[in-house]
Parts: sequence; structure tokens; C-alpha cells
Amino acid sequence: MTEGERPVQTEHWMAIARHTPLGILCDLDGTLVPFASSPEEARPDRDAISLIEELAALPGVVMAIVSGRPREWLEQFFTSPTISLVAEHGAARRGAGAWELAALDPTPLAGLTEELEELARRHPGALLERKTSTVALHYRNVRRGRRGELLVEAYGIIDRFLTRHPAYERLEGILVTEVRPASVKKSSAVPWVRDMAGHGARLIAFGDDVTDEHMFQALSPQDDAIVVRTAETRRTYARWELEGPDEVRSVLRYIHGLRSGQTPIPVVLPREIAPTRSPSIGIDRDLLVVSNRLPDFRHIEGDEGVERKKNVGGLVSALEPALRARGGMWLGWSGRTVPDTDTVESGVIDDRTAQLAWFDYKESWYRDYYSGFCNGTLWPLFHSFPSRVTLSDKGWDAYKEVHEVIAEVASGHIGSRAMIWVHDYHLLMLANVMRRRGHTGPMGHFLHIPFPSLDMFSMLPWAAQILDAMLDFDLLGFHTPAHVANFLSCASSLLPAKVADDVVSHRGRITHVAAMPIGILPDTFQEPPEPAIVEEIDGLMRALGESQLVLGVDRLDYTKGIPERLIAFGRLLEMFPEWRGKVSLVQVSVPSRADVPLYAEQRASIETIVGRINGEFGEAAWVPIRYLYRSYSKAQLSQLYRAARVGYVTPLRDGMNLVAKEYVAAQDPENPGVLLLSQFAGAAVEMRDAILTNPYHADGMARDLDRALRVDLPERKARHGKLLASVQRSNAVTWAEGFLDALSACR
Repeated sequence: MTEGERPVQTEHWMAIARHTPLGILCDLDGTLVPFASSPEEARPDRDAISLIEELAALPGVVMAIVSGRPREWLEQFFTSPTISLVAEHGAARRGAGAWELAALDPTPLAGLTEELEELARRHPGALLERKTSTVALHYRNVRRGRRGELLVEAYGIIDRFLTRHPAYERLEGILVTEVRPASVKKSSAVPWVRDMAGHGARLIAFGDDVTDEHMFQALSPQDDAIVVRTAETRRTYARWELEGPDEVRSVLRYIHGLRSGQTPIPVVLPREIAPTRSPSIGIDRDLLVVSNRLPDFRHIEGDEGVERKKNVGGLVSALEPALRARGGMWLGWSGRTVPDTDTVESGVIDDRTAQLAWFDYKESWYRDYYSGFCNGTLWPLFHSFPSRVTLSDKGWDAYKEVHEVIAEVASGHIGSRAMIWVHDYHLLMLANVMRRRGHTGPMGHFLHIPFPSLDMFSMLPWAAQILDAMLDFDLLGFHTPAHVANFLSCASSLLPAKVADDVVSHRGRITHVAAMPIGILPDTFQEPPEPAIVEEIDGLMRALGESQLVLGVDRLDYTKGIPERLIAFGRLLEMFPEWRGKVSLVQVSVPSRADVPLYAEQRASIETIVGRINGEFGEAAWVPIRYLYRSYSKAQLSQLYRAARVGYVTPLRDGMNLVAKEYVAAQDPENPGVLLLSQFAGAAVEMRDAILTNPYHADGMARDLDRALRVDLPERKARHGKLLASVQRSNAVTWAEGFLDALSACR
């Protein structure tokens, strides 16, 4: 603060302190009282209690303690009826000596408490605090290197609870995660205190963590919010800041002195927080998401500049709320290539949700990095197709070069302590490059495809370099425990790394490794369709006549097992001739990488198989297979899924396969279809109530398809109920928030 600014600040706080009526809302832990090793030890001392009592006794002042603590605990210390108390974030309030309790049913928390207590017992230092209407898991005493592991497990338990009990929510504090009724927030204390203070009241609110932000946000422009910095700096709605409880007490004494007729010399006054930089600068950003491609980005030059079209896909739906809440940015390739002789351009697009940062590829990068190393080397290798793997030094050099370029662009948009979340196999080495550039903030990576076994991964000449670079991330997320086990096996075998449980120690760094299966937004697959969509799908169903629909939906890729699926359907018609004329397969193949010769060959092979089976078994009024090489919207797919008697999801290898979850989410619960799922899809780990099949065994898959077609209604409903519960347990948004919360805990 400059000498010129201090008199202005002093004048402001003198006016606030003398204003009548005045309401003061003060958090307890971390604000008035320092943190302790356990919540029970964080008790207000005699000095704090006396100070609050003296303020509450002043004419024209309403003094309120607004805390997450239970009311019985607060009453032990703040016995004076002149002190207003808000307990459990607003579930209970005491004004004028009488308690008001919110109408809440705490019964659902009993089961959650048991699960979290069991979890806390397995993690030394974890403490579960059960209150009247909330449950809080404290992990401040858990060893720093173990916190991520604890939170991954905790969020899994909590997210399952929240799916069953949507009236509750998870709230993050400083080294504590809490489950409480969504209707209960500290913000409710603001109008309550204002009403008690009377007409024309001004309020001052003190708080240190995320729960207090609700209180700050509810204040009016004439009020003042003060954030107490007891932990790492974060975004806040507060205008002012203090450092710790001692400074809070100093300011409260200053207010008391002025209102008591004294003229105290302020030892410390709240400091005004510097205005946030323009988003176009961006180095104060809290979160950067990095992926190879931006969501359905299109680079359009002209009078309107650069535009993008809206995408509502799975990853976008998952990340948008997280980006919005954290004021984040998404960085990725624009989809445009420029000649190697041109300067590579980059830029930022302002989106209503978050900012999108883009950069162009050189033509050589597209050839050697994207088509070459990413999709010609890593993609087939990670999916365990060794015969399709191409190895070249040029591709490896391009892979390293593009990482350097992306790191340079990323560094221009964030500060060195921001959180970075990187996605997929295109960017396995980004943490290593960012660390070399001085980035100290938490970095996580999620792999959307399988991680291969040791013997498969060892084919890669640069396997050890990639593993070494991956261990510069703080958190590595995979879809299944098997993928985690493969990674740990590779790390322990190819590096001098120490592997214990889900943690890898290497070069003095700790990297947490976890299975965190991605989900979908299931409710969106039950949204009423537009009449035109209904008419389109009805037209397709009329074309099938009386045939039952078996549906396959895939991106055109050799990993999806489309030829094998078609051959197995042909075997069904051979082995079970009674199905001829009574069942039809509709295979939707979404165009993908049409410029790659391998994929053009795949399409030609599929069309040849379709022609052979239709020629062999087709009749005048019945076509066994209808092959649709096109894209469908989510609304169209929802109607197709709902109409299908069997969802035919049989990849040869897949990280997850969200089509399986989408199919289940779209079904009519009173007349659901049956999911026939490859045992080699990551989704099979969660969806054990599907009929699992081996896509490499044509006769076996034909028999499984026959079985799926014969399942009666009671069994279909029973299977669907269990599968739907699995899909709803962890949706796309909770997956993203869970990853980011676990990453934050790795700090």
C-alpha cells in the first residue's frame, strides 16, 4: 500500500466501523481461531470470547459467529445471549437467545457415515466429524503423499451417495470435504443478520474458506467482505484480505475501540485485493485444460474473426462446469494446418463458459506427430495391436517438438502455480516439459485409452523416456484397475522407481495413480425429442418391418471390432435360422480419419462383409444388415438406443466405451433392451450385468447374441435396473470434479 492509499483506506474503515446499524459476521476456524491438528482442539480462547462478547454488547451492533460447527459445541463458548450464532453452515441459528432449526432429515447420512468411518480408519490421520445435518471428512493430519489416494476413495463413496440423494451436496473446505443438504449455506446468515440489525444496516463478513464465499457473494455493494488468507491464494468474492486470525482480532478491536468512543491507532487494517487482470492476459487463471483438439473447433477467417461451433459431447459436458467454476481455459489444436514455412499462429476465443486457446499445426506436425506417432504408434500399441504399430525416429522427434510448442503456448496463459489437467495419449510428456520451464503447480493427466501390458509397452524404443516424463505429473488417471496395474508394472520394471499401492516414487517426486472411470450425463438421454427426430427414427423402424433391432454405434476404427461383429451376426443367422426375417442389425459407423489409407481399407472391408451377408441371407422384404456411414446427433442416437432390443457394443479393445452407458441411459425402464458388451471394453468392469462376450470368437458371440435376443422382460428389467444404477453412480460432471479435487489435494 502506498502512503497516498493508506489515509483513504483508514477513512473507509473508520466510516464502516462507526456506521449504525452494523452487522458483523465472523467465521470461526481459520478466521477467529487458528487451525489445530483436529477440529476439537481448535477452540476459541478467553481473549477471542471476550472480544466477541464486548462487540455484541455495543449499541447498534449485531455480532454473529457463522460456523460449520454444531450448535452444542458453539454454545459451550459463546454463552452470552447477545451473541448471534449460526451453526452447521446455517442449519441452526440462534438470535435473541432462541434457536431456529431448519427442517432437515439427517437419516440418509447414517449409511454414508459408516462408509466414511471405515475409510478413515484405513487412512492414518483422517478424521470423520458427524454433525446433526452434515458429515465432514478432515484430512489435515493425513500424510501429504497419501491425501490424493484418500480423496479418490472418498469421492467415490460420496458421489454414489449424492446420486441416490440429490438433495445433498459435497463442499470443499481447507483440508476437509463435507456432505450437507444443498439447501443449507452460510449465505442464509446474511439476510438474517441484516434483518436483526435493522433498516440501513451495513455488514462486514470475515471468512477463510470456500464455505464463506457463499456468504461473501450474498452481501450487498455497501457491505464489505474480508477473506482471511490461511492457505494458498484462491479466487474470492471478497474485496479485502487479512493474514490469519491475529489480524482479524486486531481489526475487531479497532472496530470496538471506535464505537466505544476511543480513537485507536489501527495496528492493521484490511488490505484491498488488487483487481483481477484482464482475462486476455490470463496468467492469474486457476485452471488450464489441455487436449489435442478443442471441442468441435473450427477456424474461420473473415469479418467476424475466429468463431467456434457449440459442442455438447461427453468430455465437453464434463469439463464445462469445472472450467466455469474456476474461471479456467481450454487449450488445444485449432484443427488447421499451415505450411512449414509459415509462422504458427495462436489465439484466444472468449466463450460464455470459459476461454478457448488455440494454436495451428505445421503440416509436418500433422504428418509426423498426429498421424505418425500419436495414431500410427501410440494408438495401436496402447490398444494391443502390435502388427499395426509403426516406429520411426522422425515421429518420435515430432512428438517431442510439439510438446515443447504446446508448453510454450500454455506458459503464456497461466502462472507457474496454476493447476493443469492434460488429456490423453497425445500429451503424455507435457508435465515434464512444463516442469523444466519452472511450473510448480499441480498437474494431472487422464488417459482415455487403455494402458498396455509390460510386454506390449516394451515394444516402444522410447518407453522409459515416456514413463519418466509421465511421472512429472502429480496425478495419473486411468479408466480401470487393470490399466493402473499395467502402468505400475511398467514403471517398476523399466525405471528405477518405487511402487507402493497406487503411488509411484521417482526422482524425489510422488505421483498418485488411480482408476477413475469416466461417465456420461444419463438424464440427457431421456430428454423428449423434437417431432422431426421422432419421425426420422420411426421411418427407419418402419423400414425394418417386424424385425427386432440390434444396434451398433461406433466411430470407424479397427479397435471397435465392426467386421468381427458383422461376421458374428452372419453366424447367428447360420446357427439359429429361426432369426432370419425376425432380426435386423443396424450398424452406424461415424466417419473417422477418412484421409488415412488404413481407415479407408477398414470401411471397404466392412462394406464387403455387409454385401456378402445381405446377399446370402436377404429376402425381398427383409435386409439383414443396414450399414449407415454417417453421424447422428445425441437426440437421434437416444431414439435409436431406445428402439433397439439389443445394444451390440463389442470393441476388440477400448479404454471405456461410453456407447454402452448411453445405451443403458436411453432405455425405457418398463421395456428395456439388453446390452451385449465386449469383455475387453473398459465399461465391462462396471457393467457386469450386461451380457459379456468375446468379440474374437465369432461362434461364441453369435450364441451370446441369440441369448440376448431371448431374454424375457423380467430379466431385462432386472439387468437394466442394476446397469442404470451403475451408470448413475458417477456421471461426467462428478468424474471431472473428482479428478480436480484429487489433483488439488496433491499440492
